[in-house]
Amino acid sequence: MMAENDETLTDPLSLDNLDKLDRLHLEVEEVEDRSSSTEGPDSPGYSASSSPVPMMLPSSPTHLDYKPPRYSVRFTDNVTKDGDILKYTINVRKLYGYGDIKTITREYDDLAYLDHQLLTNNRKPGLIFPPLPSRPLTDPASAESRSRKQLGSSNRSIIGDASQWSKDCRALERYLEMVVSHPIIGKDSSLSEFLERQDPPPRPSKLKKGWLSGVKDKWDSRHSAAKDCDEWFGKEREWATVYSSNIKDTSEKFQQMVSARLRLIQQMGHLAASLNITVAGNEGANGLYNKLNSGFSGCVETMKTGLENEVAAEEVSLGSYLEQYSRCVEAENSMLLRRTSLMVEAESAARGVEKAKPNREEAAKLIRDEAEREFVECSELAKSEITAFHSKRIQDFKLALLHYVEGQIKCARENYKASAQCLETMKKFPINKVETVDPNHNS
Repeated sequence: MMAENDETLTDPLSLDNLDKLDRLHLEVEEVEDRSSSTEGPDSPGYSASSSPVPMMLPSSPTHLDYKPPRYSVRFTDNVTKDGDILKYTINVRKLYGYGDIKTITREYDDLAYLDHQLLTNNRKPGLIFPPLPSRPLTDPASAESRSRKQLGSSNRSIIGDASQWSKDCRALERYLEMVVSHPIIGKDSSLSEFLERQDPPPRPSKLKKGWLSGVKDKWDSRHSAAKDCDEWFGKEREWATVYSSNIKDTSEKFQQMVSARLRLIQQMGHLAASLNITVAGNEGANGLYNKLNSGFSGCVETMKTGLENEVAAEEVSLGSYLEQYSRCVEAENSMLLRRTSLMVEAESAARGVEKAKPNREEAAKLIRDEAEREFVECSELAKSEITAFHSKRIQDFKLALLHYVEGQIKCARENYKASAQCLETMKKFPINKVETVDPNHNS
């Protein structure tokens, strides 16, 4: 063939080459006839390369072909309250296709139903399910209880709803981010329906208990003390138990520090308001006293604002991380308990085969094989989940520490600048000599 091609190139007008071109033309016409619409893949002599059309028109990928995350979710500050129901406004953007931003409104019950669907649709014991934050408390009694916890039991002031709503939005946003980024749960059709529909998916009035809930389920807490057959999982269980206790204690201590600062902020507000109380008269010493107190009140108010910004930066960065991963490590412990329960069942099934009578040995082997298969599948998925979880945990911890330090440095600089300005203002306050008048008119 190479020789013939060389001859064709050297003398394209020779009779032999013209005859070869005619035969090639006939072969092309025969291939085109075979690839016509009347022929199918079962036709004789058909091959995938017979027609160039399938190669030229590849099928366009659907959203099911994209790996998670497929969406970007952001909770806005637009939170509305209807009775005891809070409605959150969420901006959703697809990370494939056109990527237009869609704004949807959801309630907490919608998120709870989504969480229920994700648990129901993904019945895999080895998954670490992203934990849904607790339901926000919206009634006046709960707001009073929360305020007393943060400001002190003897305090009668109530913290506004706006600060708590912002905190709830951050927690729910982090939950959805973990869901959409999960390699398995992020592909669930219920998630796509929840994020792409303008109206929330219809939900039942009462949710049935999922396969992970209930004391009668096979995930028995008594199995938590069982010795693991895998050293890697044994060390992970020990680490998760200790770390769960430590991060919960750290989160509680952090909230106590925040509450102490909130109480200080409140006292500074009372001091600033008290300094604005004037004494009778604006002339003479009384007028000077009122002006001096008013200027000092403004300085205290400035320092109060700086401390409020500092507390807000702490809660957004490190506080949110500690609260989120306190729940996440608890979710990992729950997954490890499910795996341990499957391990105990597999070991029990293996002992059952040894003790089974001859007429029941085959049934016992089937039970053992099924238990071992489920345990092995759970262990394989659990190992990949734990590896991804630790990678994400460390990455988020680094970002939280970075944002915490940046926020503290920024607030410290702003507070220093504001304090210096207040000091200069007080130094330059004009204090004129005021003659005192003797009420007895003594000379």
